[in-house]
Amino acid sequence: MRKIYSLLLFMALLPMVIHAAANKKKKAVQQPVIVEPQRQCPTAFAIITDNKTYEQCKEALLHYRDAVEHDGLSTYMIYADWKNPMEVRTAISRLYGDCPSLEGIVLVGDVPIAMIRNAQHTTTAFKMNEETFGIRESSVPSDRFYDDLHLQFRFLQQDPDDKALFYYQLTEESPQSLRPTFYSARIRHTEGIGGDKYAAVSAFLEKAALAKYDTAANPLDQVVTYNGGSYNYDCVIVYMDEEKAYRENFPLAFQSGTSFKHWNFRMNQPMKYKIFSELQRTDLDLFMFHEHGTPNQQLVNEHLVGNSSTSRYQLLQGDIYGAIRSHVERKHLNEDSLVLAMQQKFHLTPAFFKDYKNPDFWKNDSIADADVYISTTDLKGRTTNARMVMFDACYNGSFQDSDYVAGHYLFNGGKTLVCQANTRNVLQDRWTIEMVGLLSHGLRVGQYNRQVATLEGHLVGDPTVHFSPLQANSLSQDVVLRAHDAAYWHQQLQSPYADIQCLALRKLADIDTLRQQSAFFLSHFKKSRLNTVRMECLQLLSRYANADFTEAVRIGLHDPYERIARSCATYAGCIADPVLVDDVISVLQGDEERVRAQYALNSTLFMFDEEAIINALQRYFDTADRTDIDNERKRAVDAIRKEFADKMKREQVIFNKQAKDDSRMMSIRLLRNYPRTGGIDRYLQFIADDGNPEPLRVIMAEALGWFNYSYRRADIIKGCQQLLNYPDLPELLRAELTQTINRLK
Repeated sequence: MRKIYSLLLFMALLPMVIHAAANKKKKAVQQPVIVEPQRQCPTAFAIITDNKTYEQCKEALLHYRDAVEHDGLSTYMIYADWKNPMEVRTAISRLYGDCPSLEGIVLVGDVPIAMIRNAQHTTTAFKMNEETFGIRESSVPSDRFYDDLHLQFRFLQQDPDDKALFYYQLTEESPQSLRPTFYSARIRHTEGIGGDKYAAVSAFLEKAALAKYDTAANPLDQVVTYNGGSYNYDCVIVYMDEEKAYRENFPLAFQSGTSFKHWNFRMNQPMKYKIFSELQRTDLDLFMFHEHGTPNQQLVNEHLVGNSSTSRYQLLQGDIYGAIRSHVERKHLNEDSLVLAMQQKFHLTPAFFKDYKNPDFWKNDSIADADVYISTTDLKGRTTNARMVMFDACYNGSFQDSDYVAGHYLFNGGKTLVCQANTRNVLQDRWTIEMVGLLSHGLRVGQYNRQVATLEGHLVGDPTVHFSPLQANSLSQDVVLRAHDAAYWHQQLQSPYADIQCLALRKLADIDTLRQQSAFFLSHFKKSRLNTVRMECLQLLSRYANADFTEAVRIGLHDPYERIARSCATYAGCIADPVLVDDVISVLQGDEERVRAQYALNSTLFMFDEEAIINALQRYFDTADRTDIDNERKRAVDAIRKEFADKMKREQVIFNKQAKDDSRMMSIRLLRNYPRTGGIDRYLQFIADDGNPEPLRVIMAEALGWFNYSYRRADIIKGCQQLLNYPDLPELLRAELTQTINRLK
């Protein structure tokens, strides 16, 4: 009886026990704290941070919040003990659902970092093999995870060594292009920058808050742009032609000889000390670096070249001394014997080696080498005052690492408020200054950056920074509140300013979800006399990837603005429509001064049919005015025949089942850089052939997703859809085909 009573008592108490346990579990999962705005404004902003940063930087965070609200944005603050990026994304998504006028966010402190995989097509250049390289280096650190709510992700794992990093895969069913819902930025202090991170974050927030009260009347009229060594083939025409765009982007900056400075690495060796001086100017609004880089270096010069007998002698000394020292250190060879061997080999006297053991020589040699770069070591303790700094370079924005260049520009005692930089490598030939002139019209840096989003491109610092507009306007709010108002954006096409027209064209293309207005953009491309407007039309026509786009590329190959001609040189090969062949040959043979465009065209040639190229070449020389036309014709034809033979030989490896899988895989992966339309039928047959190893069929399906501009794109989509109907299709292959179809639609 006692047992029955105990059982009845237990059953009666069971609901209470379950309820208590559930409450305990609920308490264990902390909900994000949301601090509501103090002001009501037409659009909103959110500060996202973690509990510890909020505790340590609360006063500065509140000052920054108040300043942003004073500047016209209702500002939320959300903080929690975030366990993973999806928790953060969910909180942001809920906020956006409640507040659709949310225009941007900033992630402050130790907010988890999403490392994105299976999305390399949304980068400009990153194409690392995700199967053979380590997961950290082959993933892209990207805050598109937070600001592009259209994208769908599949969680993979947390990094075993760096607990701040979490790996996610873009799903096959997700949209396959970027359309950020709002803008974002990071304020992340890392160990390599040095000092107490919470004190540094607080100091930056106080600086950003104070700037809000004194920059409202500051127009964008002081600009420096710098082209580093080895960038864009050091093409002088690229460097010269950019000023055509800058005059449209920054009308106020050309009012004196010093308010716009267009610098180049050729001006001095080294340039970095002049750059440091310029960065300290307290009146400087924008500094744009066009260069190469690493997480902790900016390549600002090239290594010394021998342009005099003295410099050639010094370079020879440095190379031979360095070779001797390297062999001694690595191979433990006898130093004296090596010196004698070098004397005999190069017919040198003993006097040539008089400085080999001179410490001053090695010190000067090291300094000369270091002066080619601006490193994070150079930046420690240095002041930068440019309100915004743009880095086109690879990796300068690697906030996921322990040290990164852009961080040093933010966390110093100067006035720098925001940097645009990249977490991975980037394409040199992208349009790096697209719509940057919107900053001249009062748009916030975040609003501008949202228009040029890539997976690897980020803002670090305060994204709400803006300058006083050239003329009073409401664009900063309209870009959010009137995003879908076609009539309004048609009105903006009457603006005399290029970047306002570019923004209007972009919005009209966004509204055209059925893709029916390509003729409108082609018409605008043909009639506009503004260089950046024509370039924007070309970019927008690439979305349509139809006959109107092809016609724009054909015309654009001859455009007076080098940036357009260079883009068309690349687009032409990706389209590979035979109607482009004569124009490709005409520009290749007749416009040799545009070195970077020539580089693109030489790759483009081999994405067309060989005989079509040869015939076009013959037609060109039939009417060309050349001194030695017959020999020149023969050399050109022979060179193209040889190059085609070499490339076709490499491609045949794909279809050779006796070749090693690694070699076949490498040849398939090359199609991502050189999508040769002429091989489409064979590529589809390759996927259908179950005699090919599954990994090769999968990577071939993936490679077809890079044919997004091909004039036979519809054939690829149809072929992939037919393959999906095959019985017993491997699941990985089915997923890849699905993703390719979604990429090409």
